[in-house]
Amino acid sequence: PLDFESKKSYNLTVVATNIRADSITGGPYMDQATVKIIIEDADEPPVFTKSTYLFDVHENAAINTVIGAVAARDQDASHSQ
Repeated sequence: PLDFESKKSYNLTVVATNIRADSITGGPYMDQATVKIIIEDADEPPVFTKSTYLFDVHENAAINTVIGAVAARDQDASHSQ
């Protein structure tokens, strides 16, 4: 799969050959072109360290009580928020 963070571009050489011989050189008709593929960056979602989180909260917990923490990692090289 293409991934902007791993590799931003690829060079691809395309060769086309005709099976009939060239009347001048006797060889096959052939041409080639180099194609540069540039990968665009997509903003991937964060990856959480766990697939689920479970927190218990007492009904009489004080306002602003911390009930848990969730951690995630940004997959993008730019580390956008």
